[in-house]
Parts: sequence; structure tokens; C-alpha cells
Amino acid sequence: MRKSSTSFSGLLISQWIKTLTLCPDDCSDQGRCVDGKCVCFPGFSGPDCSMPDCPDDCSSRGRCVGRCVNGQCVCDPGFSGPDCSVETCPDNCSNRGQCVNGKCVCESGFTGPDCSSRSCPGDCSNHGRCVDGRCVCDSGFTVPDCSSKTCPNDCNKKGRCVNGKCVCDVGFSGQDSVKKLYI
Repeated sequence: MRKSSTSFSGLLISQWIKTLTLCPDDCSDQGRCVDGKCVCFPGFSGPDCSMPDCPDDCSSRGRCVGRCVNGQCVCDPGFSGPDCSVETCPDNCSNRGQCVNGKCVCESGFTGPDCSSRSCPGDCSNHGRCVDGRCVCDSGFTVPDCSSKTCPNDCNKKGRCVNGKCVCDVGFSGQDSVKKLYI
């Protein structure tokens, strides 16, 4: 009988060792070993239960970290939220606008992808460029919004410019104002 009790003890030890080696890393203390495979507790996954689960797997826009009941997402640049599903805006819209679906909707007076630039009246009427909130008009157009045409030589100071044409003062005509200037 001695031989069978040794065999029985050896069999138990062999099964115990087999059970220990079949489940990797003892299921990381986050699961239990069943038939050589880890059955993970809620909040963990992976062959050894070492990977914390994160909400919606971080929406494939981040990575899951932490060893708690649930993991936490560390989001990729441009995304935020507990599951990385919220698109962020550059520089938080410089605190001059609101972020809507990853794009800044700027407050009045500001523009640009991050609302950091001052806007110009009428966007310079497509006849100039905006520099720090002021229009720099193309040749032939005038400030403040580049919507008015200029007149040649500013009507020689003998009239006023109306939409690119000189309206001469009383006593001057288009030819008179030029002649009197050059006499």
C-alpha cells in the first residue's frame, strides 16, 4: 500500500503543479483559473486578466491603463472624455469660442481654427486681408472693410469719391480739377 499512497501523493502534487502552470501569472489576481484558463473578474480581460477594461475600449482613440475595478482611458491627442469619444478643439478655442464636434465656433470678433485671431469687419469684403482685426485693403479699395472703391488721386482733393468715381465740388469738373492742380 505504501506504493499506492506515494503514487496518490505524487498524482496530487503533479495536478497541483499542472494547475499552477496552466493559468498565466495566476490570472494576475483578477480572475480565477478554470481548466487551465483564466476567467477574469468584471473589469479585466486578457489571457492572464492583467488588462483592465475601459469604457467602450477607449473608442479606439486611446489606451486603457490602471489596475482598479475599471481601467481609465488615456486619450490620443484631439480626444477626451471617459471613453475618448469627445473630439477636442485646438487650445480649447483660446477661451473665445465653443468646441462643437472638434471645431471651434468662435465668439464675435474672433476667428481661426483656435479662435486666437481677431476678425475683421465683413471679412474685408474679399478685397483685402485681415491683420490683427484690421483690414489691409487691396489696391483700389479703402478701409474700414475694403468694400468701397478708391478714386484716382483721391479726386485731387476737389470732390468726394463715390464707389470709385469722383463727384466734384461745386465749381470743379473732372477736367477743371485736373487743370487747376497743374496750372
